[in-house]
Amino acid sequence: MKQISKNLIIIGAGSAGEYVSSEILNKNIFNYNIIGFLDKNNKKHGKTINGKLVFGNYNNLDEFIGKYNIDEIIIATTEINNLEVEKIYKIAKMDGVTVKILPRYEELLLKDPFNKQLREVSLEDLLGRTPLRVNDNCIREYIQNRKILITGAAGSIGSELCRQIVKYGPRKLVLLDMNENDLYLLGLFLKRNYSVDINMEICNIRERAKLDYLFNNYKPEIVFHAAAHKHVPLMEKNVDEAIKNNVFGTKNLVDLSDIHDVQQFVLISTDKAVNPTNVMGATKRLAEFLIENKNGTSKTKFMAVRFGNVLGSSGSVVPIFKDLIKEKKNLTVTHPEVTRYFMTIPEAVELVLEAGYLGEGGEVFVLDMGKPVKILQMAEKMIELSGLKIGTDIDIDIIGLRPGEKLYEELLYDVNCCEKTQNDKIFIAKIKNETLDLLDFEQKLMELKKILNTYDPNKMKQKLMELVPTYKEVNYGDE
Repeated sequence: MKQISKNLIIIGAGSAGEYVSSEILNKNIFNYNIIGFLDKNNKKHGKTINGKLVFGNYNNLDEFIGKYNIDEIIIATTEINNLEVEKIYKIAKMDGVTVKILPRYEELLLKDPFNKQLREVSLEDLLGRTPLRVNDNCIREYIQNRKILITGAAGSIGSELCRQIVKYGPRKLVLLDMNENDLYLLGLFLKRNYSVDINMEICNIRERAKLDYLFNNYKPEIVFHAAAHKHVPLMEKNVDEAIKNNVFGTKNLVDLSDIHDVQQFVLISTDKAVNPTNVMGATKRLAEFLIENKNGTSKTKFMAVRFGNVLGSSGSVVPIFKDLIKEKKNLTVTHPEVTRYFMTIPEAVELVLEAGYLGEGGEVFVLDMGKPVKILQMAEKMIELSGLKIGTDIDIDIIGLRPGEKLYEELLYDVNCCEKTQNDKIFIAKIKNETLDLLDFEQKLMELKKILNTYDPNKMKQKLMELVPTYKEVNYGDE
């Protein structure tokens, strides 16, 4: 039985749209009948691509859907923001039209056909697809032919660092993590798609002797430190683990980077390090102190890059909500007004790489996260994307703020006191003088290490407060 062709319109009359249309016309895997293109660039209107007309702007999408009986839309352009994607999605949904989208350029596998990489519209597209402008040539100059070590390489940020860095032609890439399975799969993916020397190492950053061996063996020139315990409620209950990993694991890496003459060390930090109200945030601020202190006495350039939540990272609210929606169980939100800054993982990593290029040592870079998003609105949007109805198929329960949780996150102490960089999405935070006298700081670190053996969370938190003066514990209700 012959399959009925679907009338297709492609949004984006640039190179991506041209490639997609070429593959469809040459292979026609999806049995599409391309009606034409829409693009917001008026100069492209009236032109033809592979024999198909660029009709006009997608602001009039509804008109074209009705006129040409469109069955499906493909968004094949990076020159589109999240609000435009949402508008297209809503119009198409009202008309019963399917929408597919091409991944951002950074997510594409250039060896694979574009049409095979098309996917459904996701929450990431609706919240974080504003195009970024990064200095690609400068990043290439920064990365190319360098030996690079990435900790936490199998995690959400670490693995994306690997996927982006490998495109710039490093001499050697060392992937370090404790997650054996995900590390192995990441290594297979990179080796299959790129001709770069990939090395996978199972290692806990708390094991200084093993780290010393690896630094001596690989002699990395740049270290990206993404390994961390990051889940706020879990770290409130496991204070010792947060300190061992986020503080003393980081200290091992900082010390060894100095000893082995690493050229640059980039710490992946968090907005929760600003005026922390929880253990995780306090340990990450303490990690920032470690690099700030070491930078003054070392040849290595130490710096931190601080940003908020990333959409789709493992353990974040988005995959949790997705699982609940799949099971048709109610979503839980801690407070109707709770807001968070969000950025897609590829966007965050792009800016981390440019910040690394810009860094001279000693900076705490802050990424512009855009406007904060209400978690409640995010939950509603995800339910809408899934095709379910709130109140009929699924509900949202308000459960109250958890210990150490803020209604909102701060990225800067004072946004007006930030230094600008050549990228309008990257700033340098002017940090208040919070650190103690260096000798006093080292003494208190030793005391903190001894207290770990007591497993007493209160003693550990008290010592953290001495080391991080802005750490103020706040509890909301019962656990």
